[in-house]
Amino acid sequence: MLARRNKLVHPSGVILETPMLIPSFSSKGFRFNKQDKSEASIIFRVAEEYLTQCLLISAYDGHYGYVPSDDFPTEVVFVDSGGYETSDEHDLSEVMRYVGPIKEWTEDLHKQFLNNWPSHVPGVFISFDHGSIHRTIPEQIEQGRDLFSKYTNQMSDFLLKPENEERYISLQKILDNILLLKDFDIIGFTEKELGKSLLERMQNIAIIRMALDKAGINSPLHIFGSLDPITSSLYFLSGAEIFDGLTWLKYSYYTGKTIYKQNYGALEPTLLNMREETLDATIWARNIYHLESLQIQMKNFLLEHDFRMFQENSELLRNSYDTLCGKLGGRF
Repeated sequence: MLARRNKLVHPSGVILETPMLIPSFSSKGFRFNKQDKSEASIIFRVAEEYLTQCLLISAYDGHYGYVPSDDFPTEVVFVDSGGYETSDEHDLSEVMRYVGPIKEWTEDLHKQFLNNWPSHVPGVFISFDHGSIHRTIPEQIEQGRDLFSKYTNQMSDFLLKPENEERYISLQKILDNILLLKDFDIIGFTEKELGKSLLERMQNIAIIRMALDKAGINSPLHIFGSLDPITSSLYFLSGAEIFDGLTWLKYSYYTGKTIYKQNYGALEPTLLNMREETLDATIWARNIYHLESLQIQMKNFLLEHDFRMFQENSELLRNSYDTLCGKLGGRF
């Protein structure tokens, strides 16, 4: 079976158990007031009381004070490099609301933020990514090794990007360099760069996972930009273990689907006349609980590989997994 779970021991002693569904925060797409304060910082303070396990912030946002950078409610914090916030790219679930200012962001500023990371907060540092910088796979790996060698008291999450100005990753180039990935605690890809279709992305995840297994590399796969009940589950069945995204802030999870927040307000009489700010907070809390429930369903599935453990999308997931196995040429 491609789906799996893992226990990662952070240098601090904190244990990270996969599969992990990580709520992310970002200033991108949210409003700024006249004092240059991001709406994301307000959202963080509203949502933090519901967060306990993990969350993801951007070093860029932390550096500029758009989100808190020293006071967190969770056991561990994933620290993205800021490539998403400083590029004109968007994840597959993006509904662009506001275009905020993009400030200076360099590798040196990224390292400066990591150097000042509070020692009492267990972090997972993600390799530097900038939309205007393109490197070969070996160059990316060397850059990642150099960065993470400076922060051995934190975990490493190496984000692989397409070479040059290609839109998608080169699967063959990754397979050719698979042994060089052994030094990273976690290996990541952005969802949209894994392939042109959902099935192609599932297939590429599965092929990379099998190649890592063959090479004796147990590092979990992290899919950036995927955090919803259907695609996260499909990528989990394909061999990925860690998922993050902003979907939980922008949409509502309902009966295993992702729907517009405005529609969610019409689903219950008590929500119909609720103020927008209160409805948002209600949705965020329920979305977090939904993600926690989905994590449990994923773990229960692994006990007997029974698709009925996915309470709301069992047949959809079973059929999609069968299609993946057919594409790969056998069951796994």
